Amino acid sequence: MDHPKELEGFRYVGDKRNQVVHEIKSCLTPAKIEDIIANQAYATFGPDELSEARNRGYRLSSCCSAN
Repeated sequence: MDHPKELEGFRYVGDKRNQVVHEIKSCLTPAKIEDIIANQAYATFGPDELSEARNRGYRLSSCCSAN
């Protein structure tokens, strides 16, 4: 998927509605990320790491694979 302008510079984006985190480049269903952005329900993490997302209670989406 092409990197969304709103998330430039981020690898992970969280969906605040269901506490699921997506890895933007490996997401197999980009429509999910587009929906998160359209609904302004996204969270980013600092540092931009999966471990930080998990520390905040997010779980990795089944449509993404963390490398």
